[in-house]
Amino acid sequence: MTPLMMQPAFVTEVGRRENNEDAVFVSPRLAAVADGVGGAIAGEVASRLAILKMISLDKRRLEHPLQQEFSAAVTDANAVIEFVISCEPQLTGMGTTLTAVALSNEGNYLVANVGDSRTYLYRDSRLRRLTRDQTLVQMLIDRGALTEEGARRHPQRSVVLEALNGVERSLPALQRVRARHGDRLLLCSDGVSDYVSEREIEEALLIQDAGMVVRRIARLALDHGGRDNITAVVADVVERTNPRDGWLDYLPGAGAAR
Repeated sequence: MTPLMMQPAFVTEVGRRENNEDAVFVSPRLAAVADGVGGAIAGEVASRLAILKMISLDKRRLEHPLQQEFSAAVTDANAVIEFVISCEPQLTGMGTTLTAVALSNEGNYLVANVGDSRTYLYRDSRLRRLTRDQTLVQMLIDRGALTEEGARRHPQRSVVLEALNGVERSLPALQRVRARHGDRLLLCSDGVSDYVSEREIEEALLIQDAGMVVRRIARLALDHGGRDNITAVVADVVERTNPRDGWLDYLPGAGAAR
């Protein structure tokens, strides 16, 4: 098996808001986008706390299988938000979405998602959404009470049913998807997905340069009247030549660090 890595590019913009409540992190093995829950206090604090947990995971040697460590990092992000709220009661109510992808040394995407930020996979010229929005409108779609097109115009499309907000709960299980050389991943906040159609995203992903892709997507969101913060990550999946671009671990039977 040829080892793989991500070559990411990202953009995060305040858009037409007064401050940016989105936060982002990218590396050759991990990409994450967090979006402070709209209308709640200190969303920018919550999103940055979540991303700091992703950074901590990325920057250290693993002691357990990646799936276990990745899941624990998401749980820990929720716990640290709870701790900060207990120390600063004026921050009660803050929360954040999180969508994140870890590319394992074995060639799998591990996808974590809480809220309505999204992860897409672009493969063989087709766009596939890997995450499911945890929102009121998605619940209505699932019940057959609302169409996908109607959801884009629904006045309550920003109502999020799940978030990292310090409330103890069972968080969604990680999704595992086999990675392939030549894949493109797109992670984005709802400042993109609420205003840019999947057809437009597919067209943008035809652009070869990932940096140009994210700038194009951000421009589309603004041109379509987007009033939210805008964050997009595009990660091209390529062969890995430097072992240090993978996860460093001492798993039983793994031998030396990979």
